[in-house]
Amino acid sequence: MDTPPNTGFSAAPLRFLANGGAVGDLLQSSLLDGSPLGLPSDWPDSLKALMGTILPVQAQIVLFWGPEFVALYNDAYAPSIGEKHPRALGRPAIENWRELWDDLEPLLRGVRETGQTFAAKDRAFYIERHGYGETVYFDVSYSAVHQNDGSVGGVLCIVTETTERVHFERRQALLLELGQAFPSIHDPEQIEADLIRRIGGELGAARVHIAEADEVGEFGLRREYRQGEVTARSGLISVGDDTCSALRQGATVQAAANADPVLANSYAGALQPDGTASLVVHVPLMRHDTLAGVFTVEFEGLRVCSPHDIHIIEEAAKLGWQWINHMRSEAALHASSAQLAGMFEQAGAGIALCDHRGVFQQVNDRYCEIMGLQRQAIAGRSILELQKDLPANSQPMFYETFLTAEAPFELTQHHVLADGSVVWVQTHVTPLLDAQQHLSGLLFVCVDITARVGAEHQLIELNESLEQRVATMVAEREAAISLLHESRKIEMVGQLGGGIAHDFNNLLTPIMTSLELLRRQPVSNDRSHRLIDAALQAADRARILVGRLLTFARRQTLKPQVVALDSLVNDMRDLIQRSLGPTIEVIVEIPPGLPNILIDPHQLELGVLNLAVNARDAIAERGYLKISACSEVVADGPGLGPAPGQGCYVRLTVTDNGSGMSEDILQRCVEPFYSTKGVGKGTGLGLSMVQGLALQSGGGFDIQSAPGLGTRVDIWLPISSADVQTPAGADVDADPAPGTDHPFHVLVVDDEELVRYTVALQLRDLGYRVTEAASPSAAEQMVSAGLRPDVLVTDQLMAEKSGTQLALSLREVLPALPVLIVTGYTSESSKQIAGFEMLAKPFSRADIATKVAQAISDRRVPALIREQAGHAS
Repeated sequence: MDTPPNTGFSAAPLRFLANGGAVGDLLQSSLLDGSPLGLPSDWPDSLKALMGTILPVQAQIVLFWGPEFVALYNDAYAPSIGEKHPRALGRPAIENWRELWDDLEPLLRGVRETGQTFAAKDRAFYIERHGYGETVYFDVSYSAVHQNDGSVGGVLCIVTETTERVHFERRQALLLELGQAFPSIHDPEQIEADLIRRIGGELGAARVHIAEADEVGEFGLRREYRQGEVTARSGLISVGDDTCSALRQGATVQAAANADPVLANSYAGALQPDGTASLVVHVPLMRHDTLAGVFTVEFEGLRVCSPHDIHIIEEAAKLGWQWINHMRSEAALHASSAQLAGMFEQAGAGIALCDHRGVFQQVNDRYCEIMGLQRQAIAGRSILELQKDLPANSQPMFYETFLTAEAPFELTQHHVLADGSVVWVQTHVTPLLDAQQHLSGLLFVCVDITARVGAEHQLIELNESLEQRVATMVAEREAAISLLHESRKIEMVGQLGGGIAHDFNNLLTPIMTSLELLRRQPVSNDRSHRLIDAALQAADRARILVGRLLTFARRQTLKPQVVALDSLVNDMRDLIQRSLGPTIEVIVEIPPGLPNILIDPHQLELGVLNLAVNARDAIAERGYLKISACSEVVADGPGLGPAPGQGCYVRLTVTDNGSGMSEDILQRCVEPFYSTKGVGKGTGLGLSMVQGLALQSGGGFDIQSAPGLGTRVDIWLPISSADVQTPAGADVDADPAPGTDHPFHVLVVDDEELVRYTVALQLRDLGYRVTEAASPSAAEQMVSAGLRPDVLVTDQLMAEKSGTQLALSLREVLPALPVLIVTGYTSESSKQIAGFEMLAKPFSRADIATKVAQAISDRRVPALIREQAGHAS
């Protein structure tokens, strides 16, 4: 019998590769034929033991062994090198990491030669792993692996790819920077240039431009970003019919250059074999629901846009387009105002404006010339007084007629000037009436018709009506623009901050939940406890900061309750005094018997404490903080801006005798992130949060201050006729299913895997049975298949449908199903979530335990009543 040739491989798998997954199987194949390491069976025991440990680990680990840095890694690491796997397995690193070898080789050699560990966060590497070059980011730790003789056998690299997070943070910062920069740029052309330059540079695009539609629907451009520079370029661009049709519907289109639109995940198939085709992303720019332009970003080479890249392009395009149109409108307004002012002064007719008493408010030079008087002799004087200055043989100006006229009229008169000459004047007089049809002023337009003596007097008052309207219109526009700026600023912070808050709260939820679970686990030393507590405190500070931003933008999910203001403030008095210190006296003057108020008590406590801390920082040495309140009826409040509307309120007043604020600081003190304190001493959200809380609660806000006179803040809080309710506390660690043989069953639905996992873990730790669903449709299928949960815990904002829609769907099958809606941020009205209990992200263990226990309790009480009724019958 012939003996089979010895290939180095046994029929049975090598023991240390038994649990090695796909990479372990490859190591047992002929893949390592010709590898500098030889066959796995011939490896040194130390290498076998190390690989036996590395292969099953879920972390991304690569081992570079020997002086040639032969690469060995596990299944978790393989996706991070893309198309380099599996050819890189068992081969010297220089063969497959050639494009970054100048960067990687010194790191590996440094660890191998010195034995010292190299670690870095978000370390950048340039790599070609998917057919094109890209810069990626990793958290890395490179450690020397010592052999039995003390020499270094290899370098063990534990890595975690952070590319997506780094790109997300950097591009979100870009959106914030653009949102902050554009309001200060008044040239729409500069806004366009900055937008395409920043987006092109951030995304590494080949070309970026904005093409606007003309009156015939053709798209023309004026400038383009190309190769790192913005250059002027005029001409038309071609947009295909299919692409244009999709853009008119408001849809973003991705397409291969010179090809039909394709989806991002099929784009690679549309590329030419040499990879020279381009990916083009078109974002529609709408004006009044009509396609007015296209924002185009073009990438060269093998490139697929991630959903986050598309999101950044869309948001930046919308933001830039909004500000381009806004600045164009503002420029048109300024031009119109300047034109009207020029018309007034340069008009060939004399124009004068009087108030309802007939006193001149404004005149132009031509009017003075026609009347033969100096401007200073007219301004501020009445028509009757002006008549006295004219020669006696001039015609009377019919003072009483002017002030009693109800309709415009014309008259022709002659005046004798100081030099004895006669001028014939045709005057058009327009009575200006207010909303009550009372006379508010007179507009005179005078025309010198001396050359046509005996025919008709000059037209005088025609343009004066225009002047009055112009003055009124300009004043109204300026007031409207001021309110518009404030409204858009708040809306912008709401949109940007709200979107960031949703994602940020989704990140904070698993962080806080995981930390709380860790804190409940036994640890080996106090240092671990302190680190966990410090991390929890930092996460809670982040939660508070996001809450303050949402409160300013009036998007915070408030929990209004009926509150007795005197009890709330008196309960805080010791806390306030400790916060202020012994040198500042706290005075509380809140009379008994004030009506109850409807407010979120926790937010109000935070607001009062913020005002107290501001007062402390403004008082140099000794001083006082006074907190007072009174009931107040606002009869004629406009309800615009921070002023309260008509209604009954409790006015809370916080006064200090600190240094006060100058007028320019007072005008900006409620702007978000504006602070006069040093770095690290304030977020700049305190006053803006208090104002946002007052306005979102249906009240009002006012602040008065002057240098050396201290500061006074008034907050109008809506009253409530209901009584204060004392909520019953919930036992966080209590048995979630008392009196039953099995724990209650909770269905957790969230399309964010990490959030869903940690919420489920927290509930299991509380003693509940938990079933997880990754989408609303999955949850509906489970219930249709017979799942009968005791309570539903669902996220609100999900891709398929909202949490409230899912709850209504499941209640068609389970009408009594308790529901807890979890949300990081929502712009939906409260009516859309009415009837469901809500829990804001991020939340603590106590929060979710209380909410779930309450939901189950609310369901069990009716069941117990029915059960007792059945026994009684």
